[in-house]
This record gives sequence, structure tokens and C-alpha cells, in this order.
Amino acid sequence: MWLPKLRELKEAITVLLSPRFTTKFPAEPCLVPESYRGKPEFDDESCIGCGACVNVCPTEALTQIDDLEATSPMRKIISRYDTCIFCGNCQDCCTTEKGIKLTNEWDLATLDRNETISAHEYELQLCEKCNAVVGTKKHLIWLSKKLGPLAYTNPSLLLSHDAKTQDINETPPVQAAKGPEAVTTNDFMKILCPKCKNELNIKL
Repeated sequence: MWLPKLRELKEAITVLLSPRFTTKFPAEPCLVPESYRGKPEFDDESCIGCGACVNVCPTEALTQIDDLEATSPMRKIISRYDTCIFCGNCQDCCTTEKGIKLTNEWDLATLDRNETISAHEYELQLCEKCNAVVGTKKHLIWLSKKLGPLAYTNPSLLLSHDAKTQDINETPPVQAAKGPEAVTTNDFMKILCPKCKNELNIKL
């Protein structure tokens, strides 16, 4: 009968004299492995606003809003890490492979959900014929640089790159079309959406 009690006493003494097993958080930061998937963060230099991350987010922690009514049409990508499950889809599917990364930041507790929201804005490029969204200007410029000389086969990409060298922020906003107009060969050197580009190629 005494043997079990002595064994329990031995274990208790061993635990008291052993070093602490749990972390000292919050007194000291907790060190996580390099492969740990924590808070996702955008790299504004590398992100082109293409929306690939938004399309693959399973919990809609990433959402996209295109504001076409503003003087300068803008795309806003909103990130909410309070609904993120840290699956890593956004990082894996990033077009530039650097636009969004999952960091090692894990201590994300807060009493204000607004602190979990961040917004990132990108200027949109509209079709100069039908006013449809072609993509963000930053995305078109990235494609032009990625393709190099091959970009000369696509006037829209070439014109987007030329606009950047002048100052893309000073390009006048595209006015909404007053009515349906047929695409003509005069539109060849305009930035067009895929639909108008297809119609133009058929005519040519």
C-alpha cells in the first residue's frame, strides 16, 4: 500500500526540481519553427493586385472590391487575419511568388477586430473601348517586364509599360462609353479588354 504513495511522492519531487517545461510566454516571446505558418502579410512592392490570392482563399479572409465610380478606378484587396486558417494557399498561388507571405507572427490576440483588417489599393486599367476592367496597371506592367521582347505582340501590355515610363499616375482616366460602338482597326493601339481584343483580331 505504501509503494504507490512513495512512487507518487518521488514523481512530485522530481517535477518540482526539474526545469520548467512550458514556455515563459508572455514574459518572453515564444520561438516558433521556421516552417510555422502565422499571420499573412502583403509585400506592397511585389504585390501586383492580380487577385489570385483572393480566388484561392477558402475562408474569404481575402476579399476584392473594384471601385469603378471613382475618378481614378481602384481595386482594393482587404485582408482579415481573424478569419484566416493559415492554409498557405495565398502564398502558394501568388503570381509574383513574393506578393504575400505567411510570417512567423502567431501572437494575434486582440479585443478589437478592426485591428485584424488591412486594405491594399491598386490603380485599375480599364478597356479604352468598352470601359471593362482589364486588370491593375501594376499587373500589366509586371507582365510586360516578364515577357520582355514578347510583349511587342500585345499592344495593350506594350502601351501599359510605356505609360509607366512616362508616369502612369498622370494618365487621364478612361471615360465611360456613351453607347455600344464597334471595334475598328483604329483601336489597334489602344489598351483593350480580351473581348474587344478578340473582336479586333477577327476584323483584322
